[in-house]
Amino acid sequence: MAKILQILLFFFCLSHAHLTLAQDLPHISMPKQLSGEHVLILTKQGDALSQRIAQYYAQQRHVPQQQIVTLSLPPHTNQLTSEQFARITKQISPQLTDKIKVILLTFHTPYRVDCMSITSAFSLGFDEQYCSQKPQQTTTCSPTKVSPYFNNNNDLLWQRKAPIKLSMMLSATSFKQAKSLIDRGIAADNSYPSGYAYLVKTDDRARSSRAPTFKRFAEIWQDKLNIKTQFIDDSHYHGDTSIRHKKDILFYHTGLTHVPDIDTNSYLPGAIADHLTSGAGIGIGHDGQMKAFRWLESGVTASYGAVIEPCNFPEKFPNPQILIPHYANGDSLIEAYWKSVQQPGEGLFIGEPLARPWSPTFASFEGNDLLIHSKRLNSNTTYHIEQRENVNARWQDTPEGVSGKQFKTHLTIRIPNAKAQYYRITEHVFYPGISQLPK
Repeated sequence: MAKILQILLFFFCLSHAHLTLAQDLPHISMPKQLSGEHVLILTKQGDALSQRIAQYYAQQRHVPQQQIVTLSLPPHTNQLTSEQFARITKQISPQLTDKIKVILLTFHTPYRVDCMSITSAFSLGFDEQYCSQKPQQTTTCSPTKVSPYFNNNNDLLWQRKAPIKLSMMLSATSFKQAKSLIDRGIAADNSYPSGYAYLVKTDDRARSSRAPTFKRFAEIWQDKLNIKTQFIDDSHYHGDTSIRHKKDILFYHTGLTHVPDIDTNSYLPGAIADHLTSGAGIGIGHDGQMKAFRWLESGVTASYGAVIEPCNFPEKFPNPQILIPHYANGDSLIEAYWKSVQQPGEGLFIGEPLARPWSPTFASFEGNDLLIHSKRLNSNTTYHIEQRENVNARWQDTPEGVSGKQFKTHLTIRIPNAKAQYYRITEHVFYPGISQLPK
C-alpha cells in the first residue's frame, strides 16, 4: 500500500508541475522538512574561498546571516585532535539550538578529527567507538559503533534535543566549482527526474564487497519512479568500466581505487556517486587514490569517502538499497545519504545537503491563492502558519482565511491573496499559560 501511495503522489506532483510556471512561488518551510533556516554554516577564518562559498550558499538557500559562524582553525593541518575539536564545539555550542539540524562546512581542511571524519564528529560527537583504528590499535580494522540515524525515519532528527545533527562538507578548489555544485542542488528541487542508477561490480574483489547488495536491490527495484536501476558486472574489465558516455545518471556506486571516464558521463541535478576505496575522503587533491571530490567536479551533487583505513566492510559505505528509496520518497540529499551508512564514523560526506528531487510537498498558485499540497500534512494535526517578507525579518501570523482540504494521498492548504515571500508551517504545540508560539 505504501508503494502505491508513493507512486500516486508522484503522478499527482507531475500533474501540478505546470502550475508553478505561472508565477514565482514563495519559499515555503514545512514541518519536519529541512530548509535553510535549519542550517548552521561553518567557515574557516582567513580562507576567502570558504567565506565566499558560505555567503553564496546562504543567499541561495535562504540561511539567515546569524547562522554563519567563522571558526579559528589551526593552519596547514588536515587533522584536529579531539582536544582541539572539543574547543571548537564549545565555541559554536550557543548556535547549536534545537532549530539547527544541519551543519555545513565550507572548507576542505581539516577533514579529520583523530580517527573520525570531521563530518561524523560534528554529527555524532567525537567518540572512539566510531573508529576501528584507535590510537592503541592502528594495524587492524574492525566494525564500529552504529549510527543512530541509520535507516531511521525523519522523526529522530526532529525530536527535542535530538541525538544527531547531520553534517556535510561543501567545498571546492575554486568558487566556480562550488557555485556550480550549489546551483545543481537547487536545480534538483522538485525536478522529479527520470534517469539511471548504476550499481557496479568491478574486477577489484576487495572493493566490490557491496556487489551482492547491488545485485539484490537491482532485481527488486528495476524501474520504479522513473529510476532505472541496473546491476553492472564489470568484473571482466581490468581496472576499467563500461560506464562511460552515459546520460541522465542519478546514482553511480562502484568500487575501484580510480574510477575511469567519470567526466564523460552526464549527471542529473541531485545525482549521488561514490566508490568504495580506502582514501577517497583524504583531501581534495589528486595524489594517491581517487578522491570523492572528483565526482563533484564531474557534475555529481554529493559523494562520500573514508578518511582513515576502513577495510572493506560494506556497512561503512553507502547502501543504495536504503539510499535510493529514502531519496525517492522525498528525503533531502543529506537525510537519505546519512541514513544509508550504518557505520559512518570514518567517512566524509561531501556535497549540497538540501537537494530534494522528489519533494513530498508541492506548491502552485490558483489566481492569487497559494496552494500547498503535501503528503506530510494531515487533517488530524493543528498547524501554525506564519509569513515574512525576507529571510532576516520576524515571522508574523498569516492573515485569516486559510483553509485545508484532505485528499486520499495528501492535504492541500489554501492561503488566499498570498503576497509574502516566505511562509512557514509548523505543528501547533500548546504551552500552558502561553497563547502564542515563540517566535
